Amino acid sequence: MRRNRKKQVHAKVVPSSVAGIFMLMIGLALLYWVMDSKCDVDGQEIRKYEQKLQSIEAEYAREEARWNEKNTPEKLEEAMLQHGIAMSYPSADQVVRMDTSGIPVAGQLSIARFKRSQSATERVVKTLPK
Repeated sequence: MRRNRKKQVHAKVVPSSVAGIFMLMIGLALLYWVMDSKCDVDGQEIRKYEQKLQSIEAEYAREEARWNEKNTPEKLEEAMLQHGIAMSYPSADQVVRMDTSGIPVAGQLSIARFKRSQSATERVVKTLPK
């Protein structure tokens, strides 16, 4: 007769509040682990970009120094002679000073010549489109 009876298991069941707290702790630990690994990856990427920025800034400083060295008056004259360009600085009467609006500053000797050249240019331009 005893064969057909179900065996009863005597075990203690963990209360649901304890199980919930345990699952919450496991979830928080996993969340912390995921966030930590993501922060490590982001930190490595930031370090890589900072190194790239430093190398670009160093290259910029080198190129700027090279450019400034090429722009000295001696180097410019040397380069012009290399290319067969015969240029010199203008004399004082050849310089026309302009204000911010693009009009020559009054009281210069070259203004009359500038106005004549402008009107001559306008005449040529007006006669070209026939």
